[in-house]
Amino acid sequence: MIPIDSSLAPELVEFWAKKYKETKEELDRLKETLVPCKSSERDEILDAVRSIKSAVNDEANLRQKLEVAIEEKEELASRLARLEAEQSQLSRQTQLSVMQASSLAKEAAEQRRLAICQRFPSVQFVEGSEQATVMFTDYKTIIGHLSSQFSQDRLQFIVCPPASLPLFVPACGQHGFWFYAPSNGPFQLIAEMRPNEWSYLGQYVSAPLANAEMKLSEWMSLDEETKMTHCSRVAALEPHEDRLLIRRRYDTGELKITCCSLRCVGYNKELREALRIAAQKLRSQPVLQEQQTPVPNAMPRKRARAKQSQEAADASKKRAKKKKSSSGGTLVQNKSLPKEVRLSPKVILKLEP
Repeated sequence: MIPIDSSLAPELVEFWAKKYKETKEELDRLKETLVPCKSSERDEILDAVRSIKSAVNDEANLRQKLEVAIEEKEELASRLARLEAEQSQLSRQTQLSVMQASSLAKEAAEQRRLAICQRFPSVQFVEGSEQATVMFTDYKTIIGHLSSQFSQDRLQFIVCPPASLPLFVPACGQHGFWFYAPSNGPFQLIAEMRPNEWSYLGQYVSAPLANAEMKLSEWMSLDEETKMTHCSRVAALEPHEDRLLIRRRYDTGELKITCCSLRCVGYNKELREALRIAAQKLRSQPVLQEQQTPVPNAMPRKRARAKQSQEAADASKKRAKKKKSSSGGTLVQNKSLPKEVRLSPKVILKLEP
């Protein structure tokens, strides 16, 4: 039991009153310190909170979109792999089709060759060592350099693809075939084996070859430029036809190209030599160049001294005039230069006497 001493009551009352006062003052100081924030500061804090919340939402949306993009990427990668596999398969099928078409084309050419061998007896108009090529670009210029003794010959120049369809002659002076119209009589055949390299093959007659039209496999084996050139040539003969429509009809086998035999009936060695000489002359022709070379005129000499006598000046002028009269004039060469123009090929060319 705690004893209570009433004599201490005033001190206790004073002590707790003092404590109460101190606590109240401290509480007032704290209230003054903890003043509520201004409204502008609250707004700034709220804006910051909202921006943070918006950034968090945007990040969540971006994560969601990223996940969708990753799924789409995986799907596209899968589709790409399937397409590459299909492309590889189609490429193999295309290569196989090309090989089959090439094989069928060679088989068709071999069948025509056998038909030619059975139809025409073997000939030997030229030795293998005598076969040679001639280099020139413009066959019309070559024709102009040939002798008049060949004026009665029918000369036929065939350019190499893609300007024309290919012809098949195993060697000079041998039988073969081509995809052109038959001839009305014998003609001299000069073919371009490679660009600007020509060979005189011999004298030939041409006739239709039965059941030997160009096969679809042979048409498909031709390059695109050769096909379009031939279709353009056919369209020029039939103005109402479009070359793309003609091309489509050839691609489907609706149109076929006639094949004619080439029977060698002779070989003109003089014509071969004349072509060689004409090509050599054409290459050796000097090319004229425009040139203008002025000859300088003599000028009076400068006076050695400023105070030279009039007699010396007159004498100097007389000497200068005499020298000028003996050396004046200009030399101008001929300005006309022949222009080499590649002409389009024609089927039959006949020299005029």
